[in-house]
Amino acid sequence: MVMLVKRLRGWERRLLVAFIALFLCVEWGPLGDERSRWGIARGHPFVKEVALTFDDGPREWGMTELLAALNDIDARATFFLVGKFAERYGSLTQTIDAAGHEIENHSYTHPRLYTLWVEKIMREAERCNEVMEALDIRIPSFLRPPGGGFNLKILYAMRRMNMRLALWSVNTIDYYEGRTAQEIANNVIKSSKPGSVILMHSGVPATVEAMPAIAKGLRERGFRFVTLQDMYNGGAI
Repeated sequence: MVMLVKRLRGWERRLLVAFIALFLCVEWGPLGDERSRWGIARGHPFVKEVALTFDDGPREWGMTELLAALNDIDARATFFLVGKFAERYGSLTQTIDAAGHEIENHSYTHPRLYTLWVEKIMREAERCNEVMEALDIRIPSFLRPPGGGFNLKILYAMRRMNMRLALWSVNTIDYYEGRTAQEIANNVIKSSKPGSVILMHSGVPATVEAMPAIAKGLRERGFRFVTLQDMYNGGAI
């Protein structure tokens, strides 16, 4: 690869660099102030707040314990719910909402959205929104694509739906088998910076167990917990 680049002429090298930069923007998100146009991956870098976010719920197991743990640490979180699960466990979905947490869109069937056509992407998001509307819950304004993979098709679909993309800046990797509560807590406390969006998952016992240590460690560092919408409204970049 290096030898190939060396053989390129000046303008060809510049074109290659531009193409790589475009690819990174499409796959991993635009840089700088552009982020506020398409969504959020982190908040303001000088405001000591973090957003706890939980993917893949609601689950049949572990949700009551997670909600209790969040209540004990007095923290509101953001739940990215899969539409078909929210529909199946409607009363649990309403319980999450009634507890004061933010509910957002994680698609209806949890597919790899970037492999779908724009219309299919929109339908996945619309069906999830329709479930929330039927449950008398605020219609989500953010979509987190399953796995975090996205491309221009997803960005275009979100713009057509007046929704925004939601990613993260700290991945706890709590879904790995054998991951302990202490490891999850240490990862969050060490990795969090002002404006961090922390990715966790519903239905993971070790994550529930980690909540008290996470709250203690982050509050000792001067952080407060906010929802993703609060962070976005506060001037996310």
